[in-house]
Amino acid sequence: MIEVAAVILSDARGKILICKRKEGGNCGELWEFPGGKRELHESMDVCAVRECQEELGVSVSLDGIFDQYTFRYPEREIAFTFFLGHITEGVLQMRVHDGLCWVTREELAQFDFCPADIALVERLIQDK
Repeated sequence: MIEVAAVILSDARGKILICKRKEGGNCGELWEFPGGKRELHESMDVCAVRECQEELGVSVSLDGIFDQYTFRYPEREIAFTFFLGHITEGVLQMRVHDGLCWVTREELAQFDFCPADIALVERLIQDK
C-alpha cells in the first residue's frame, strides 16, 4: 500500500489551491491537491510539508487533518491523509504541474479531479 499526504491549501479569502497534473501518466491532465508519497521513516505531516516545498516552492503550516481514507485503484491501494493548511512563506512556482488555480469550494465542481480525490472534493463542496 502506498501512503500519500496531501494539503488542502487555503488563502486569506478562503479559496483553495488545486493543481493540474502533467499530460501522460496516471491521472494525466486531471486536477489534484499538492502532495505525494511518504518516504521511509517520515511522518505524514512532515511528508505534506516537504511535498509542498518540492512541488510548489513554498513553506506551509498545517492546520490539522481534514480527512483520511484508502482509495483502491485496480492495480494498487493508496492510503491518503489530507491536511488543511496555508502558505507561510515563498512564491508559488509550477515545478511539477501544468496548472495552478485558486478556487472557491463551489467552483471545485467545475474541474475534473483524479478518481481518488472525487469523494474529498464532494465533501469540501458540502462542508462549505
